[in-house]
Amino acid sequence: MLSKNKCAAVLVCAGSGKRMGENCGDKLMLDLCGRPVVSYVIEAYAKSPSIDYIVLVTRDSMMEEYDALLRRFGNDIPYAIVAGGKERMDSVVNGVRRVPNRFTHVAIADGARPLIRCEEIEKTIKAAFKDGAAVLGATVTDTIKKVRENSILKTVPREDLAAMQTPQVFEREEYLICATAAKKLSTNFTDDASIYEKFGKRVTFVEGRRDNLKITVPEDIAILKAIMEERK
Repeated sequence: MLSKNKCAAVLVCAGSGKRMGENCGDKLMLDLCGRPVVSYVIEAYAKSPSIDYIVLVTRDSMMEEYDALLRRFGNDIPYAIVAGGKERMDSVVNGVRRVPNRFTHVAIADGARPLIRCEEIEKTIKAAFKDGAAVLGATVTDTIKKVRENSILKTVPREDLAAMQTPQVFEREEYLICATAAKKLSTNFTDDASIYEKFGKRVTFVEGRRDNLKITVPEDIAILKAIMEERK
């Protein structure tokens, strides 16, 4: 029996990139092995079998540039481009609202994770189809300590810890309900799964790879280039 579930991707590309430095410009347009960083993200989601539509969220001033990249690397997938909001959650909600109603689920993704693979997208989506919500991540292998004012307070057991990545996949209508309610709170939500958790909803963890890195600071580009050259 064919599943009635359908998934669209919401690629969040509206961040300021402040930690990359003043002269960086749009960090997602930086060169990575001859192509813009975000082109790898667009390509991975466009080629994923469970993704039938893409909504890309960016700043007004960058819409033409992203439109060109979607036409070049989007594998002819239908898409829309929308403007971001003041905060990340505003941008995500703008994107999710633009997803056509025929889609039951949304895969929310950072435009700054160029090493994401189709198989990781697929297994996260399939987990969300089964359980309602699922998040890709990697279990922690380093020793984690709680620190305050340059003093170590205690060691945190790492057995139950994982670093969250994207995609983070949710039922579309349920996400909008939770996000609308979350806007009325003063809580700082650092990812979309945190919104679900706030309202007591279950999110399935999907184990991914630790090299699904997010570009945040300048040295990340060199690390990603080294990984990509090794893959070649």
